[in-house]
Amino acid sequence: MLLNHTKTLKVEPSSNKEFDTSKETRKEALLLTNDLLGVINLGTEQGLFPEFTGHRNLASVPFSGRYRLIDFTLTNMITQNINQVGIFTLDKYRSLMDHLGSGKEWDLDRSQGGLHIFPPALKPDGEAYLGDLANFSMHREHFIRSKQPYVVITGSNVLTTIDYTDMLAHHKSMGADITLAYTTHEQKCGYCRPIRLGENDRVVGISERGFSPDDEYTYTETIIMSKNLFMRLVDEATSKGEYDLLDGVIRPQLHRLHVHGYHYVGKMQVIHSVLSYYNESMRLLRGEGIIYDFPHIYTKIKHEPPTRYLKGSKVNEALVANGCKIHGEVQNSILFRGVEVSKHARVKNSIISSKSIIEEGAVVENAILDKEVVVKRGQVIRGTIDEPIVIAKRTVV
Repeated sequence: MLLNHTKTLKVEPSSNKEFDTSKETRKEALLLTNDLLGVINLGTEQGLFPEFTGHRNLASVPFSGRYRLIDFTLTNMITQNINQVGIFTLDKYRSLMDHLGSGKEWDLDRSQGGLHIFPPALKPDGEAYLGDLANFSMHREHFIRSKQPYVVITGSNVLTTIDYTDMLAHHKSMGADITLAYTTHEQKCGYCRPIRLGENDRVVGISERGFSPDDEYTYTETIIMSKNLFMRLVDEATSKGEYDLLDGVIRPQLHRLHVHGYHYVGKMQVIHSVLSYYNESMRLLRGEGIIYDFPHIYTKIKHEPPTRYLKGSKVNEALVANGCKIHGEVQNSILFRGVEVSKHARVKNSIISSKSIIEEGAVVENAILDKEVVVKRGQVIRGTIDEPIVIAKRTVV
């Protein structure tokens, strides 16, 4: 991960099954995932975490010292041999396109398949449509031309390591119309959707977003279905004026469609607000984050020199990316590339984004700094664990 860890974190990868490493099984798995067309749907993430998405969409939000949220979903797809991925945007996608480029870092810069980024569908007056169905409908040619018979649809802000190969095999074996991945998420998640399961893990209810102590199962925002069924459902729904795949298509037809649950037993991290971003980032420092379940996470390459720890610096319980310069004190914090912490400055319980500068004697505690923030000499930024302060991009404090 090219991060400088100041402590050794024990990593225990989780899995849905014991993997058979025989040549025959690997070949069979590759054939299954070659049947999947990857769809990363950003249409349901609009408006989340506004403090950090004023100039970027949620998929582009930096996470874990050197990555963007989109990197985790893309990595999970390409490491399972899903070699054609469509990303359906809704707004503010310039930063995303700059990060992804041609898809080279994910081995998706290819003449057949590869990475496709689709702009949002617009009304005649230039306004974007609500929901995600209009996007799918406008770009239906992408689905028609693709050779894969199945689609896996997921987002960027619910981080998992779902085994799509196993999920697709499960989908086929159960004869389901749609297979929905769920988990037993023990943490409170106001963004998540609880689901209800009936006999043989058939999905009989999908609730509104929210949390109740009685909720047992949580939807992971990942579904698999045949491409033909997907296109038919999109066409039917848009002709009736529906605009959302889950709320307008799947939920109302649970009685008619065979929607089956697939139990995902790995870790899940959900980013949807300031507090969720802060808490999930702090989990990384405890060795609990999902990054430790990936053998490698692919991202845009930036060549940075090693971090310089100058005389008098103190760094403890931190994730520090390359290119930083530390002369002060850093404790229980995450520093992205190119951050400077000057002499006698102190950073504690904070997330400092790329190329930010903490000048001499400044204090940053329980805070989230966006890119290129400057905290002037002697200034104090202090939030709380329950209400971390957010400083916008290029702000001078």
